[in-house]
Amino acid sequence: AIVNQEDDMKHHTIGPTFRRAALLGAFSGALLSALAFAQTAIQSQDANISGIVAEVTECKRADGVLSVRMRLRNTSGGDVTVDLIDKNNYDSYYITAGSKKYFVLRDTENKPLAPQSDGGGVSVTIAKGGQYVWWSKYPAPPNDVKKVGYYTPITPPFDSVPITD
Repeated sequence: AIVNQEDDMKHHTIGPTFRRAALLGAFSGALLSALAFAQTAIQSQDANISGIVAEVTECKRADGVLSVRMRLRNTSGGDVTVDLIDKNNYDSYYITAGSKKYFVLRDTENKPLAPQSDGGGVSVTIAKGGQYVWWSKYPAPPNDVKKVGYYTPITPPFDSVPITD
């Protein structure tokens, strides 16, 4: 006999033990997601935009690439729009190590390894109390370099940012 799965499911009930396990699993997953998103700030400072605090949360070297994450938090009383990229100015986000500048890496189609622009710009509106994570990838400095400077057009320089390997 062919059984209609939808009709068959109507006759099954979920027991209380399964419900508790499902709720606990969902809660655990949400908690782990929140903890992963709430990275500790390595360095924090006011941005050049009123009400925005910029925090470097990652500066990690792996496989010849340096990954940098900067969290922007809105501490103002309302929404704030932040223009991150204008006219594809990705080279205004760079790191320094010693006397050398390292610019955002690009893929084989010459697209920057960073949030993609829409027609030459990247602009985000961060809600009151909200945050946005900017990320970018750079050629990694030599292994003996343990700290870098991080420069953006929206913040003062982040000096002596430690690299994790």
